[in-house]
Amino acid sequence: MNNDLVLYIMPTCPYCRKVLLYMEQHDIVLNQRDITAESAARQTLLEVGGKVQVPCLFIDGTPLYESDDIITYLSKRFAEGEPPHIDPDEQARLDDGAACPIFL
Repeated sequence: MNNDLVLYIMPTCPYCRKVLLYMEQHDIVLNQRDITAESAARQTLLEVGGKVQVPCLFIDGTPLYESDDIITYLSKRFAEGEPPHIDPDEQARLDDGAACPIFL
């Protein structure tokens, strides 16, 4: 586990699920903080980044927002730059009934 990286999430957030799916596909294990279950995690996001936006990856204490940017960082650091891939069943599970796909 990488102690210099902490991923802030909300379990119901489709963009968080997108990052988590990429991590699952590439066996990436990071510390995670659920801002719906941990009020201190929510407060940290607000204090450090000035907003409560997830997913947010803290890299040595510096926030990185946006799921695509987080996946790009993770792919370079852990997956030799391999882009995300998804099959139709994973897409359906990720979208969970959303009107438009978020992981193309």
